[in-house]
Amino acid sequence: MTEWLTFSGIRPVLLALVVVLAFVVTNYARTNFRLDPRRRSFITKLIGCLTAVLILIVSNNIVVFFAAWMAISLQLHSLLMFYPERDRAVLAAHKKFILARCSETFLGTALLLMYLHTGSLQLDTILQSVTVANTETNASPPLIQHVAALCLVMAALIKCAQLPLHGWLIQVVEAPTPVSALLHAGIINLGGFLLLASTPIWGNSTVAVWLLCLVSAASCCFAALIMATRISIKVRLAWSTCAQMGLMLLEIGLGYYDLALLHLVAHSVYKAHAFLSVSEVAIIRQPQARSLWRVGVIFIAFQAIVAAACGWWLNDPKWLPSALLAMALTTIWMNLYQPLLRVGVSVLTIAVYLALGALAQQVIEPQQLTQPWLEPLIALLFNAFAFTYWLVHHTPSHSLSQRWFITLNAGLYLDEWLTRFVLWLWPSHPIEYYQRRSQKEGLS
Repeated sequence: MTEWLTFSGIRPVLLALVVVLAFVVTNYARTNFRLDPRRRSFITKLIGCLTAVLILIVSNNIVVFFAAWMAISLQLHSLLMFYPERDRAVLAAHKKFILARCSETFLGTALLLMYLHTGSLQLDTILQSVTVANTETNASPPLIQHVAALCLVMAALIKCAQLPLHGWLIQVVEAPTPVSALLHAGIINLGGFLLLASTPIWGNSTVAVWLLCLVSAASCCFAALIMATRISIKVRLAWSTCAQMGLMLLEIGLGYYDLALLHLVAHSVYKAHAFLSVSEVAIIRQPQARSLWRVGVIFIAFQAIVAAACGWWLNDPKWLPSALLAMALTTIWMNLYQPLLRVGVSVLTIAVYLALGALAQQVIEPQQLTQPWLEPLIALLFNAFAFTYWLVHHTPSHSLSQRWFITLNAGLYLDEWLTRFVLWLWPSHPIEYYQRRSQKEGLS
C-alpha cells in the first residue's frame, strides 16, 4: 500500500483541510443550485474535482500523482464552462486550459527526469534518494536535477497564477460562486503543496530558488498594489489570491516552510469564507490621508526592533518575517488611536504569530536558506512595496500617486498582452460545444 499511498509530512494537515472545505463548499452548492435543473451535474463535477484533489495529496506513485494533477485541471475546466453563455468565463477558461497544459508539461518533464535519475516511481523513494545524495556530496546537484527543479518551479508558478500568467484567475469570477470558492481556497494552493512535497529536488538548485523568489515576490507586491485600486469585491478577492499565492511561494523559496504551511491553511479558510459570503453587503473604507514620513518612520522602527529581537534570540534577523510583522504592526498603530488598545493588539498579534509558528514547526521541519543574501534583497523589495502602497493611498493628491493609480488600475497592462498571445496561439473557442452539452444536461 505504501507504494501507492503516503501520509507523511504535511499531508494529514492538508487532508483535514480539504475534507472540511469539501463539506462546506458542497453543502453551499446544494443550496445555491437548488432551482437549477442541472444541479446534479454540477454537484457531480464538484465532487469529482474534490476527489482528484484528495488522490493527489495522498498519492505516492508519480504516475498517479500526475494523473490526479491533470484530472483536477480538466474537472475544473468543466466547472468553469458550466455557463458557456458567459463570454468572459469562456475566455478565462480558454486561457486557463492552455496554461494548465503548460503546467502539466513542466510537471510531467520533472517527474520523468527524476524517474530516469533515481529509477523509482515512488515519490518517497525519489525524495529519499535525492536527500541522501545532497547530504553525502557537497558538490552542486547534477544537471538533470537542476532541470527537474526548474520544471517543478515553473509548474508551481503557473498553477498559482503568478504574474504575468494571472489573467484567467481574475476573470473566472464569472464562474459560479462555489467554483470560485473551490478554486481560490483549494486548487490554487496546489502549487505550494507541490513545492513543499518536493523540497529536496529543487531546494539545492540556486537557479530554481532565484526564479521562484523573484517571480513570486514581484507577483505578491504588484498584485497587492493592483488589488487596492479595484472596486468589485470579487475582483479584489481574486487579486488578493494572486498576491497571497506569491507570498506563500516566496516563503517556500526562502526556506520558511512552517510559515508557508500556516499561510496555506489560513488563506484557504479565509478565502472559502470570503467567496461564500461575497453576496453580503461589504463596505470598503477609504484610507485617511496621512504623513508618508510618519508612516515610514514607524514602519522602519518596527522592522528594526523585530529584526534586532530575532537576531538577539535566534542569531538570525529573519528579514522577511520582520518586514511582514512590521507592516502589520504599522497598520495597527496607524489605525488605532487609544494607546492601551494599540499596545494590547500589538502584543496579541506577536503572541499569536509566535504560537502558530511554533505549532507549524511541529508538522514540517524548517530548513536553512542556501542563499542567505537573497532574503535581505527580498526584504528591500517589500520595503519599496510598502512605501509605494502608502504613497498611493495616504497621499492621493500627489501627481506620482495619480499616475501610479492609473497604471495599477489597468493591471500594468500585462493581461492584455497575454490574451492577445493566447488568442493568436489558439483562437478557437469551444463555445458551441459547451452550449450544446449544457442544453443536453438541462434536458436530462
